[in-house]
Amino acid sequence: MVDGWRQPSFLDRLAERDRTALLQLGTPQQVAAGQSVLRLGEAGADVVVLEAGYVKVTSTDPQAHHVILDIGGRGGLYGEAAVISGRPRMADVVALSELSVRRIDADSFIRFLRAHPDAGHQLLVLFACRLSDAQRQRTHTRAPDTVTRVARRLAYLVGVCGRNTGSYWQLEAPLSQEELAAFIPLGRTALATALEQLRELGVISTRRRGLSVLDLDRLLQLANM
Repeated sequence: MVDGWRQPSFLDRLAERDRTALLQLGTPQQVAAGQSVLRLGEAGADVVVLEAGYVKVTSTDPQAHHVILDIGGRGGLYGEAAVISGRPRMADVVALSELSVRRIDADSFIRFLRAHPDAGHQLLVLFACRLSDAQRQRTHTRAPDTVTRVARRLAYLVGVCGRNTGSYWQLEAPLSQEELAAFIPLGRTALATALEQLRELGVISTRRRGLSVLDLDRLLQLANM
């Protein structure tokens, strides 16, 4: 059921020939958990392809509150908007776990897109999907019921970082409750209350920096999805 709305990563979207060509570019790097991958306001000097691990994309709202805009995993592409637009980076990208990344300079990435037009088309698809996700999230934050809001974002996370164990879905991105609150977004007290309700319904189980979805169908019902 999750695969019905789960979006493939940028690498997943590429034909094998294009994917192989892209991964021959740039320099492989290891990034420790908590370290910055890309910084808000920097010039678009390069892009990063995430080969293993999880990241959070963060910014601040007009009231200077910390907001997590997205969570990403293997195959994700980051920094391309600044490279293509020539404008400063619009968000920070920070490692949630230990990462394996490939950092590709801007000129090499642009040459790759020119030599591989199908990859350029997939980049446009990625832009469109991100715009659609952002619009959907703006709509979801207006949901009056807190449990519905939380259920919708947990359903999204299942699609991004959920691993099917056969009996439940394990969210593999190591998010603290504070980070989950910033991702929804929701106050920590309100989030704690909603998570407790979901636990009592048998929909989820939680532990430190971990959450499992025990009943995905029920979660989707609560999310009105």
